[in-house]
Amino acid sequence: MSPTNQTPNFYALLIGIDCYMPNRLPNGNEIKSLSGCVRDISNVEAFLKETWKIPENHILKLTATGSGSTQPLEPPDRLPTYVNMVAKFRELTAIANKGDQVYIHYSGHGARAKTNYPKIKGANGVDETLVPTDIGKPEAQHLRDLELAQLLKEMVDKGLVVTLVLD
Repeated sequence: MSPTNQTPNFYALLIGIDCYMPNRLPNGNEIKSLSGCVRDISNVEAFLKETWKIPENHILKLTATGSGSTQPLEPPDRLPTYVNMVAKFRELTAIANKGDQVYIHYSGHGARAKTNYPKIKGANGVDETLVPTDIGKPEAQHLRDLELAQLLKEMVDKGLVVTLVLD
């Protein structure tokens, strides 16, 4: 079979955050934990596996379960922190091949923050962000719009067919 006749693979990156810890940000604002985001991701995962027959090893997942608790149930390497989210985007880009389909689903808080890119957006610019589970920690950081755009661009430049859902 020649490469042009091969059926493209399907990959998914699923991110769901119910538990934000700690809830209090350094500036005094509070990020409330959610309920239903991890359930949504679990439902999408079940649909991909059952209906589309996507193999489990083609689905990357980060979740923070436990909206009623102060700590998520998952181990640190499976939490949707900034570092883990960026790493999973890069892992997915590395394992998928040109022509493969990639589905990305984020369910959690979005936010607006003073820009990290004043040369691009101006001194009073604002970044749209995805809020990681550990945003209340001093070392935590948002996944900003320009960073997300770059991660997606790397996928598209490789020839991947990308669908992004922000919930």
